[in-house]
Amino acid sequence: MNAYQESLKIKRDNYSALESAELRGEQRGQKQGIEIGAEQEKREMARELKKEGLSIDLIARTTKLSVEEIQTLI
Repeated sequence: MNAYQESLKIKRDNYSALESAELRGEQRGQKQGIEIGAEQEKREMARELKKEGLSIDLIARTTKLSVEEIQTLI
């Protein structure tokens, strides 16, 4: 009976560890996705501001992108 109880405990511990790891992975993935989306949004905003004729320096200060990166945008 003790061996059975111990095996159940091990099984539950392993399951709990796996669930925790999956949750941490999902949270990391969501955070990375948000960061990537924010960078894409900055580039799109910089592209639009550049089309409107705003200065590169002003766009760089507004979007926190580098001047070099803004210059490469179409």
